Amino acid sequence: MEWVKKFYDKQFRLYKEGLTGPNEEHEEILAKIENLASKPFQSILELGAGGGEFAITAAKKGYDVTAVELVSSRVDYMRKLKSEHHLIGNFEIIEGDFYEIELPKSFDVICYIDGFGIGEDQDQRKLLKRMSKWLKPDGCILIDIYTPWYWAHVAGQEMKIGSKLRKYDFDFMDCRMLDTWFDGEEKVTQSLRCYSPQDLNMLLEDTGLTLLDIKPGGAMDYMTWKYYAYVDLDKAMSYMVKLVPAN
Repeated sequence: MEWVKKFYDKQFRLYKEGLTGPNEEHEEILAKIENLASKPFQSILELGAGGGEFAITAAKKGYDVTAVELVSSRVDYMRKLKSEHHLIGNFEIIEGDFYEIELPKSFDVICYIDGFGIGEDQDQRKLLKRMSKWLKPDGCILIDIYTPWYWAHVAGQEMKIGSKLRKYDFDFMDCRMLDTWFDGEEKVTQSLRCYSPQDLNMLLEDTGLTLLDIKPGGAMDYMTWKYYAYVDLDKAMSYMVKLVPAN
């Protein structure tokens, strides 16, 4: 997983000028999480919090949020957002690797929004076991999972982002989506393991977690360049799962 810190730092720096802070998209994500959680909750742990836009949105609404992020440039931006917004709930920022950090408290909801699958199966299983230990007995874990069928279908798709080039590909042997950003002579690639619901169920074995619910996400139609926020699972680029303690 040596690529992780370099890719997400580079991606953030390429996107940074266009960032506007929390917006309607993050409010929609929070609404989806509230709906999937299906009961009132107070504390949220967000893993891979990025620039903190979702975490800020939740804290503004009154939730107590702990946000974990590895990349220093993104953590700095998150701290900037924290200073610019009036937050009702508590907001703690932890800079570190969620495969290694120790968290002394437990949470009602644990979120991993976009990015699950950065390692191999054993890495994902290790993380899921850690998440189960951070979860309150009546809590839930909500994770975005990339689908293999969508990313296999869009392999080879290229797009321009300003003066930069972005290209999708798919590793059929290891079932991974590949997302490469070209900036002049430099290129960085994100590689995420994709899981069908059946694959995910096998991954959950011996983690102390069980799959309770699935909510399909959206999909981009690259023929028309139109994004559809809600599509059937067999067309979705990702789906959000609700995991709960197995016992």
